[in-house]
Amino acid sequence: MKFGWKDCESNSPAETIQIGECFSQILEPGDVLAFNGELASGKTTFIKGILKGLGYKQSVTSPTFTLINEYPAKIPVIHIDFYREEEMGRWIKIGLNDYFLEDNIIIIEWADKLKELLPKDAIVMNFSHSGLDNRKIELVTN
Repeated sequence: MKFGWKDCESNSPAETIQIGECFSQILEPGDVLAFNGELASGKTTFIKGILKGLGYKQSVTSPTFTLINEYPAKIPVIHIDFYREEEMGRWIKIGLNDYFLEDNIIIIEWADKLKELLPKDAIVMNFSHSGLDNRKIELVTN
């Protein structure tokens, strides 16, 4: 495993942000994070924490309709969302593979919709509801 990570549970959105902020400290340029989980399971909230930990101070939103958001943080972050666009050919035309060649941190929400586009060394994390405000965050692979 690239780094030590213990699966965890968050009891609030603020705690999910805090966990993401701590997680950001072990990320490196070139890391690709593949996030899976149902709606409102904490994926975007965790990403807000990652960006906070990387010194980004602006608003962070899921690129559900724009498909890709770029954030100029301490390490640039490319935030991608596969939720609304499941056609592989469109992602290839957009230039998805070019992002994987750069020294950014790439975070993909709904990654399970197009697994075949992910690099083999993607860090896969699952997010799930474990109560009203509780979320479970699990590392699947690295």
